[in-house]
Amino acid sequence: MKKSIYFMIVFLMSQLFTIAQTVTTFSDGTPDDAIALDTQGNIYCSNYVGDTVFKFTPSGGMTPFITGLNTPNGLAFNSNEELYICDGQGNTIYKYDIDGNQLASYPIPGHPSGIVKSFNDETMIFTLYTENKIMHLDTDGTITEISSAPELSGPVGIVYDDNGNLFVGNYNNREIYKVLLNGDLEYIAQLPTEGGTFPNLGFITFGQGKLWGTVMGNDKIYWVNPNEVDDYGLFAGSTQGSMDGDISVATFHTPNGILFDEPNNRILITDFGTKNLRIISGVTLGNDEFQLHEASVAVVPNPIASSFEIQFKDKLISTFTLKVYDTLGKVVFQGKNINSNSKIDAASWERGIYFLEIHTDKGTIQKKIIK
Repeated sequence: MKKSIYFMIVFLMSQLFTIAQTVTTFSDGTPDDAIALDTQGNIYCSNYVGDTVFKFTPSGGMTPFITGLNTPNGLAFNSNEELYICDGQGNTIYKYDIDGNQLASYPIPGHPSGIVKSFNDETMIFTLYTENKIMHLDTDGTITEISSAPELSGPVGIVYDDNGNLFVGNYNNREIYKVLLNGDLEYIAQLPTEGGTFPNLGFITFGQGKLWGTVMGNDKIYWVNPNEVDDYGLFAGSTQGSMDGDISVATFHTPNGILFDEPNNRILITDFGTKNLRIISGVTLGNDEFQLHEASVAVVPNPIASSFEIQFKDKLISTFTLKVYDTLGKVVFQGKNINSNSKIDAASWERGIYFLEIHTDKGTIQKKIIK
């Protein structure tokens, strides 16, 4: 399947959200990987570069829940409050009761990574990072293959939406797919990379009708529309850092684990760089202001020759900000406070495909053009 590369949509935070959203940090322990919640509101975080799964109480107290593991990775509870832990390089999945007593172990080669409870029963679905597979773990310990589709490239994150559709995220190339019943994959999106040490997709989660994912090297969190192709945008993050406070100024350091706690309108994040648990509270997206409608913006002409215009149906939009990327992610043009219907000079650009980020006081949108 041929897939276009779409780059980051930078959202105007004041237009996106209806209530204040804030980021706070829990600095106890060294959580840097997957996250799970029990029914009492306790948060469990794995420490991939260590051997521990940490437990955080709703009041913020921290205790080691399980120690002695070998790169603990994915975490998920079943309906009986039994916690499954993917021990990556240990090539084993463990099951513990709520008191930390080991109930079972399931050896499986291939670096078990992400894990989720099946939508309709108590079995578990998990990913094998080095084997590029999605697997099924039955309650009796039987392990069977769901998919080894060629699109899988270091699968880690795995999650269901509210309708029982299963989605998987590739750590290596940041691609997200819907997993069909026959094991085939349906392309959803490829999140952008800004390079760096970790140009990877950490984990994915689902909440408020959207998928959410962390791109570690970008120090950013993205939303993804699971019903469209390459429809995604920036939710939080900018430069690398550890600043708390309002979502518009908060920064992250190699965000990795992510879990949407929808009943409490919050997103839980683990920063791989600082090994802290971050909590984004008050997450409620606006509806009509989510982004500019596709039909409300036109690039004329397209394909372009030596110049082009960006035209808006909304005549109240008088200026805009524009960034243009080539297919390698290099910025070839950027401008601020550009007057509507101004001609953008593209005479010096090479022939090829380009990606536009258009920002206005009404929202943002991405467009693709050809020269």
